[in-house]
Amino acid sequence: MSKFYNLMNDHLFKRIFTEEKYLKILLKSFFNVNAEKITYLNSELVVSHKQAKVGVVDLLLEIDGNQVILELQNINEHNFDKRLLYYSSGVIYTRCLGQGDDYTYLKKIKVYAILNYALFDDSDDAGVYLTRKNQIFSENLEYKIFDLTKIDENNKNSRNYELVNLFKTSNLNKLKEIIKTKECREILEKMEIYNKSEEEYQKMDEIYQKMLNEKLDYTSIYKGGVDAGFNQGKALGLSEGISQGEKNKTISIAKNMLKENVDVSLISKYTNLSIKEINSLR
Repeated sequence: MSKFYNLMNDHLFKRIFTEEKYLKILLKSFFNVNAEKITYLNSELVVSHKQAKVGVVDLLLEIDGNQVILELQNINEHNFDKRLLYYSSGVIYTRCLGQGDDYTYLKKIKVYAILNYALFDDSDDAGVYLTRKNQIFSENLEYKIFDLTKIDENNKNSRNYELVNLFKTSNLNKLKEIIKTKECREILEKMEIYNKSEEEYQKMDEIYQKMLNEKLDYTSIYKGGVDAGFNQGKALGLSEGISQGEKNKTISIAKNMLKENVDVSLISKYTNLSIKEINSLR
């Protein structure tokens, strides 16, 4: 193994937590949810219109009668709040009310999200619950967000110490020293088995490479500024005469610049796209 993949890998995350006993540990540890009955539902929300957007969630569940989306997010794409709203809307439309049913029978939906970046910088708490009590959502819609960055993986006194390390630590030998409880040792053993499987490892590696590409598209502009985004794009060969694949990356960068209200002339300067091309992306 050139790299040991931990639970932040989307493929491995699904592999482990499609086993109910491990999912119950996760729900209790991160979201303080004591689940009794869990049903795994279709993990894709596909809309019929070919021009419409497709929403894919990590796990779609029914937990004790409630529809639950469980989402894992490694990269701050600066649109996660909108994505959560979109995902939950899709589930509400497809699963929470039957045709002809009165709205009083609308099923409750919960969104549980695990993030590896700080969504709420002004909060020191790892768990952030958005419910009706703070007048953000109705009683039928509840968001619970667990921020991994707010937990120190070296703090052995933390209630989530071992499980957090299974998400944040990529050193197998270190994990073997850290993980002591029976349930988490079982999860670690499963992780090791999947990492040693050539077929499974390839799938995890593909997910990892995709994540690196997403980091280039999003964090180069948002965190490093326009010049940093341009320099990274230039390193990829984003210049005149570029291939279609490379141009697609340029277009992706330009779209994100537009979202940040960067001046069109600057976008044109740094991407070599024409003003007309950029305006068409709006």
